[in-house]
Amino acid sequence: MMDGITAPNTCKGCERDIAISEEQITRIINNMRPRMECVTDDVYETRLLACSQCDELMGGHTCRISGSIVRVRALAVNQNCPGYSGSRWHGTSLK
Repeated sequence: MMDGITAPNTCKGCERDIAISEEQITRIINNMRPRMECVTDDVYETRLLACSQCDELMGGHTCRISGSIVRVRALAVNQNCPGYSGSRWHGTSLK
């Protein structure tokens, strides 16, 4: 949340087809960046690396636990990894 503006829902919903293009994800991120408080590039890359190594990653982009697009969720300061055994992003909540 930044100046009273909340980030849009990062979950793309339960659809029959979980496919989403890189272009669509980039468009979502570009629309969200100016409206939300984002982590630094280093923290973002660390979070994405943790997601890429997780068994709950579907299609290379969607978290099976939260239903969110990991590249979108990882960008937001106020988000965390919803891992069943605890956050895989431990120590990456700093800006």
